[in-house]
Amino acid sequence: MPFRIRVAAITVSLTVLLTATMAEADSILAQLQAVAQACAPDIQTFCAGTPIGGGKVIRCLGANYMSVSPACRSTMASAMGRVCGQDIARLCPGSALGSGEAESCLQAHVTELKGTCKEAANRLAAK
Repeated sequence: MPFRIRVAAITVSLTVLLTATMAEADSILAQLQAVAQACAPDIQTFCAGTPIGGGKVIRCLGANYMSVSPACRSTMASAMGRVCGQDIARLCPGSALGSGEAESCLQAHVTELKGTCKEAANRLAAK
């Protein structure tokens, strides 16, 4: 599959991860497109054989989080902050995004997540 089509397909499949209001969906789509673009080289390096869809590429990036490029990690952290910011503040005060702290904390509190963050976590776990 040509690279540009693969990035577009990843972007489309990532949008299925979340259910939100139209305003939130537009914001989330922009975040996911930013992740797909910033992480394109990392997707090729770490996730080339990963099937697109069902959050598999995002899980692959997450599994390689500390190895992906700083630009990818930063963009993923920013997107996570927008999607799960309220839960991070509530459950993981003082945890830094991008270092693995907030990400690990959210995973430890997965049953306590709310709203869009909970929906994203449920969709990632379901596939």
